[in-house]
Amino acid sequence: MTLRENNLRKLEQGVYDALIVGGGINGAVSAAALAGKGARVALIDQRDFAGFTSQQSSNLAWGGIKYLESGDYGLVRKLCLSRNHLIDSYPSRVKEIRFLATIDNGFRWSPLFLWAGTWVYWLFGNGFTRAPRLLLKRAIQREEAVIELRDAAGGFEYSDAYLCDNDSRFVFQFVRSAMDRGCIAANYVESLGARREAGVWIARARDFAAGRALEIRAKVLINAAGPFVDELNHLSGEQTEHRHLFSKGIHLIVPRITPNARILTFFADDGRLFFAIPMGPRTCIGTTDTRVDSPFTEVTEEDRQFVLDNINKRLRLPQPLTRADIIAERCGVRPLVVKAQGEAQSRDWLQLSRKHEIDIDRERAHLSIFGGKLTDCVNVGNEVADLVESLGIALPHRRYKWYGEPHPSVREEYWHQAQLMNLDSYTFPGAMESLSGRLWRRYGDKALRLLEDIREDPRQAEVLIQGTEYRRCEIRLAKRQEMIVKLEDFLRRRSKIALVVRRDDIRQAPGLMEACEILFDGRAREKFDEYFQEPLAGEQADQPMNETRNAAPCN
Repeated sequence: MTLRENNLRKLEQGVYDALIVGGGINGAVSAAALAGKGARVALIDQRDFAGFTSQQSSNLAWGGIKYLESGDYGLVRKLCLSRNHLIDSYPSRVKEIRFLATIDNGFRWSPLFLWAGTWVYWLFGNGFTRAPRLLLKRAIQREEAVIELRDAAGGFEYSDAYLCDNDSRFVFQFVRSAMDRGCIAANYVESLGARREAGVWIARARDFAAGRALEIRAKVLINAAGPFVDELNHLSGEQTEHRHLFSKGIHLIVPRITPNARILTFFADDGRLFFAIPMGPRTCIGTTDTRVDSPFTEVTEEDRQFVLDNINKRLRLPQPLTRADIIAERCGVRPLVVKAQGEAQSRDWLQLSRKHEIDIDRERAHLSIFGGKLTDCVNVGNEVADLVESLGIALPHRRYKWYGEPHPSVREEYWHQAQLMNLDSYTFPGAMESLSGRLWRRYGDKALRLLEDIREDPRQAEVLIQGTEYRRCEIRLAKRQEMIVKLEDFLRRRSKIALVVRRDDIRQAPGLMEACEILFDGRAREKFDEYFQEPLAGEQADQPMNETRNAAPCN
């Protein structure tokens, strides 16, 4: 019996302290916090974990410097401190990175004024990161020759942070942490609404894989369905103070445009922030900010041309980037939280922030999580735990630190064993990171099990899927512990193969079918064909997002 099958069986057993609907970042941290503090928790998602909004971010953990313009100083302060906390708590997964911003002549503010703003931003973050720098044109030319400076007035440099893996992997690690502490989680389980009877929520659900109906009972129901929070509340008869609006953002993934490990920042022709983000051998460029009415979006030709025009105008490349250079596309919505009445009309659309709000119905023991972003995820988890406890749910380990990388002693033991094994001798030429560092970053204490597998069979350290970093032992670990239902779950979210490799190249990669045989046993060919014969997302109306399954983490 697989992990998922076992968890599906357990979902209908007994009454949970809390049922969380939605396995994006808000649901994942809620599950990790509550399970870590001792609650009995269930988590379901109608897609894969982080299979919608939480897989479409810019992979940044940043304090929201743009919110200084709108006067949201309290939010900026909070996000800067949250960013700092993530860097401290996840030193191998969240790292400081420099942003180099170039300002055009005639822009609404001078480089000097904006540089002064970065010092305010730095102070809001308690001076945790490297200090900002003011840059003249000649300094920009010396450090980033790729930037077109013909119309530039100057620039500045400051720090924020980025995720060293893709966003969906970061989210899944919270889900895995929750399961390690007793949470019963299952992906591809759709919530069909819930009713409250005799002090207990009875949620109807359906397992997509088997088409089987489920009933899950819980004392508290937590709606963490991201852009579908309002829809799910309607099914359960909940009225809330807040609601969502949607902003569409896209990114294009292209070959790497600069060897430097910094983010190039510009203001696009319409005045919005615009990034070129290093993603290992690729660069992720964008984003747009377009108001839409539905969470289901797609990349349009207008979107592509906007991004290409803006990047070509601001970079000095051997040849301008064209449609043929696009390796992948990402497209998703930002759920923006507003008051149910009035706020959307009282503020400029582009000034709406990514703050989060949690509405609580104490009489019915129901929570709705609106908005939010990766940077603030630990705060969301802690707030949810406090609110659930206030509803009468006992948290026997309420002071337990439920987030962060394993204890330094575990890390020390891992590195000691890796050195004894000479693990880094398996690092292939040209790799951007040692094998020992990469396994620790991705798997934490579970990397010790990978070392054991390699000791028993050195073939487990071999790259299985040629053209990628992924070793045979990683595929086996994914099968045991990462609840992979579709090949896309592995290629797009648990790993970063589909984030930087063209779809046709993935199809032809030697070793991919063997990986499918490990992941899916006798259904390997079926799962392979399902992935490659399925239309690209956006080509049919019921697809969650438009994406080419190639997106963009870092190295």
